[in-house]
Amino acid sequence: MALCLYEQKTDSIRKMIESKMYHHFLFDHIESPQIDEDRILMLLMAMEDTRIPAEKYEHQITSAMLVQIALDIHDKVAGQQKTLTERQLSVLAGDYFSGLYYHTLAEIGDTNLIRTLAHAIKLINEYKISVYRMEASDLDEFMEDFKKIGTTVIEKFCRHFQTTRHIHLFKELLNLKKLLAEMENFNRGRHSILFEGLKHFCLPQKKSIPLFNLSQRDRHCLKEICSRFIDQSKKVLMEESLRASGLPGVLSGRIKDLTSNYRHLAT
Repeated sequence: MALCLYEQKTDSIRKMIESKMYHHFLFDHIESPQIDEDRILMLLMAMEDTRIPAEKYEHQITSAMLVQIALDIHDKVAGQQKTLTERQLSVLAGDYFSGLYYHTLAEIGDTNLIRTLAHAIKLINEYKISVYRMEASDLDEFMEDFKKIGTTVIEKFCRHFQTTRHIHLFKELLNLKKLLAEMENFNRGRHSILFEGLKHFCLPQKKSIPLFNLSQRDRHCLKEICSRFIDQSKKVLMEESLRASGLPGVLSGRIKDLTSNYRHLAT
């Protein structure tokens, strides 16, 4: 699939998602959710290895994206300071977008993918419970559960269609993006469940201290630990991209941007 065709199809699916999820009352009161075009591109790449017609797989990709958007909205409710009305509407929006994926797949009669995505949602909710309750036995287990929250939908989608050629690259790209976003949130004084976990496991004597009441030294320590995980993710992603053949230029460009332009976050 040529570069311009990937971009055209990504844009087409983004517009399909927007048309399905638009609800003027909700968006008058809450922030419009972000649509991750990198994720759309990866789902498109996964469907390259199938013989499914484009008019069908576009609905399948749209459904997977709606599930992810719903999950992301629920995460924001847990992590942001909002009014009661905003929180209620955000939860409603997440449930609304989650319901749209059922409707979208029902339109094309794809009950098997409905079951696959429902199972992914169940697993992700279990990972979220573990992460938010700090149930992991150590930091590595916490980080693995944290990673799975953002990668399970795309993993289950790829395995459903038996298109796993680039699955490790996809998962690591999403992981790196999430780590960078959490570092950005922390730098901007926003809530970060990742940094709460780092504090819990790496500064156990400071568990009772709110994240942003920590000393500058402790905050710097947590950023250094996060930077190590970012470096590790960057290394894995670069190794996976070197092993992969025929990656679209647009994805190669995104990987290059993410792996070379992040160091300012750790300062």
